[in-house]
Amino acid sequence: MSSRKSTLKPVARVAALLAPFIVGASLAHAAPPGMPELGLPFGNHFAAMKAKLNLNATQDAQYIVSMQLTIKANESARKARVAATATAKAELAKADPDFARLLNLRDEAQAATAVERKSAIAEWVKFTQTLTTEQKGMIKSQLLDRVSRADEMREKFRQRHGG
Repeated sequence: MSSRKSTLKPVARVAALLAPFIVGASLAHAAPPGMPELGLPFGNHFAAMKAKLNLNATQDAQYIVSMQLTIKANESARKARVAATATAKAELAKADPDFARLLNLRDEAQAATAVERKSAIAEWVKFTQTLTTEQKGMIKSQLLDRVSRADEMREKFRQRHGG
C-alpha cells in the first residue's frame, strides 16, 4: 500500500502541474457571463449600450463592421478551444502522452485566433474614435460599473474561499 501511495503522489503532482495548461487551452478565451471576452473588451458592452448611444449613420455602420468581426473572432476562438480540448483528450488517451504538446496547446490556440481578434479590436478602436464626448462618457460609466462589480465578486469569492 505504501508503494501505491508513493506512485500516486508523483502522478498527482504531475497532473496538478499540468491541469492549468490543459484546462487553460480549452478556456483560453472564456469569460464569465456578462463580462467581455478577453481581447474583445467592447463588443458586449456596446451591444448593451447601442440603443442608449443614439448612433448616427456613420457610427452605426462602424458598429456593424466591428460587431461582425467580433462575432467572427469569437467563433474562431470557440473552434480553437474545441480543437484544443479534443487534442488534449487524444494526447492524454495515449500510453505515453507528449506533455510538451499539452503545455503548448494554450499558446497555439491563442496564436491561431490572434489575427482575427486583433482585427476586431482595431475596428472597435475606429468605432470609439467616432463617438462624441457624451457617448464616450456613457460607455466609460458602464465599464467602470462592470469593473467595480467584478471586483466585488472577486472579494466575495476571497472571503468565502480564503485567499
